[in-house]
Amino acid sequence: MPRILSDESLDTLFRNAAAEPLWLDRPVGDTLLKALWELVKLGPVSNRSGSARILFLRSTEAKERLALALPPEERAALRPASIAAILASELGVATDGALTVAEALPRALALRDGALRGAYLTLAARSLGLACRPIWDFNAETVQAAFFPEGMAIASFLCALGYSDETRSDPTPPRRDFDEACQIL
Repeated sequence: MPRILSDESLDTLFRNAAAEPLWLDRPVGDTLLKALWELVKLGPVSNRSGSARILFLRSTEAKERLALALPPEERAALRPASIAAILASELGVATDGALTVAEALPRALALRDGALRGAYLTLAARSLGLACRPIWDFNAETVQAAFFPEGMAIASFLCALGYSDETRSDPTPPRRDFDEACQIL
């Protein structure tokens, strides 16, 4: 029989999660980033999808390289966060120990699965006590050149990660009710 999450868990994942976190100056440890990956990798995606890769950017230098691909308002959201994450999908397959681009894994599929993995990353981060601020407005070519110049992976999702000052975070903006947004046909 399927189990339903507790109201406390649903609050953590959805209801009380900050849409625009205000970051605390508190580092995110490697153990937590490893736990985050262990959850993200379990999310279902297309069976034709390449493997996911995540670059966790902690250093100021690495975050500044990423900031070059962002508009000013996204830079402002990224810089104070403890971690900037770049989620990418591999575009190749391993052959004799070397990764080669496979035509069977089109970029569109990699981007769709990357967006889905971005949702898993958001929920996994929240479930582990982190705030996650997705960043969709970025120059993909700049990210590609700076972090995946070999062309074997494509960045599909960026986010800022860290601990949020929940006493100051903005609440999630209002959403439509069921009757306004949904139909049962």
